[in-house]
Amino acid sequence: MTTPAPNPQEIDKLSKEYLELQEKQLTARLALGEISQQMTLIGETLRDMVSKHGSAHAEKSKLLHGLEYEVMATFGQTVVIDGAAVETFRDALKQAKQVRLLGKLFEKTIRWTLNPEASKLVRSSTMSKKLSDLFAKCEVVKPITPRLQVRPKEKAA
Repeated sequence: MTTPAPNPQEIDKLSKEYLELQEKQLTARLALGEISQQMTLIGETLRDMVSKHGSAHAEKSKLLHGLEYEVMATFGQTVVIDGAAVETFRDALKQAKQVRLLGKLFEKTIRWTLNPEASKLVRSSTMSKKLSDLFAKCEVVKPITPRLQVRPKEKAA
């Protein structure tokens, strides 16, 4: 059993609805982009205000109070291992005939990861100043975009 062919009025009605919805979707996307930009700018301003004027709240967090709202920002950082610096350090260890130390300081995977005991081992080793300086370049600390939380203040009972 075949379905009857749609009539021209039905095609026009659905086509018009489709194009209207498509236009609404485009308008909504543009509005969303503008709203996202505004939120980003205001968020950056709030993070900056909390960073400069907030009071200590918890480890790596600060809190800033308004009359009705409070803003908390958590300032974290991430540590990455610079593979090129590790290779330079490895070569220097080789020249200093201390290459076995590399396996104690780093765990070799596809990329270098810092052994949790590395700082202690470096402090207790007989590593030269040059090697210590090269080791220090292996660890790169990068800030993470602070997380921002804006919430109404709790009313006192």
